[in-house]
Amino acid sequence: MEKGIITIGRQYGSQGRAVGKMLAQRLGCAFYDKEELARIARGRDYEEVREFYEEQPVDSLLYAIAMNNEEGEVGRIPFARIRELCGNGPCVLIGRCGNEIFRKKQDAVSIFIHGDMEKRVQYVTETEGLSAHGAKKKIDRVDEERASFHRYYTHREWGRADAYELCLDSSVLGADKCAEVIFNYLKIRGLF
Repeated sequence: MEKGIITIGRQYGSQGRAVGKMLAQRLGCAFYDKEELARIARGRDYEEVREFYEEQPVDSLLYAIAMNNEEGEVGRIPFARIRELCGNGPCVLIGRCGNEIFRKKQDAVSIFIHGDMEKRVQYVTETEGLSAHGAKKKIDRVDEERASFHRYYTHREWGRADAYELCLDSSVLGADKCAEVIFNYLKIRGLF
């Protein structure tokens, strides 16, 4: 892949991270998720943007304050860091409001991976060793945190189809087929 930024938003347990990793390997491009962003940022300005890189939940008081700030001001520094990082070449970016950060970039493709709750619960129980009840609670909590995070930084609702170029249901396709569909879509778009 010579150019392009693929951003992947995902529901918890939908295997969005796995899809992104498969895609980055197949395309031979950089892969940025929470761990990789933290590794790169350490020693630089990590503490300044730590909550953003780690997609830390935002409480309602902070959200109310941010809504009174100038539009986009709250995300100015972390958005600039992500643009700088992803501007070095083709990459896959997991989460971090990537769909909004690169909304106007012609060679960016924003994707959202979602799935049926039952399949997501099954995946989380298998991969994290939680009970079905515990997995459901974690999925609900993490999805709410991601929605709050996205709303705080972008003033937009997370997971809405109209905020993404492509939405895929991993409970229907599975992670491998989602990666295949995205790969073929990138070929159609002429991004590699």
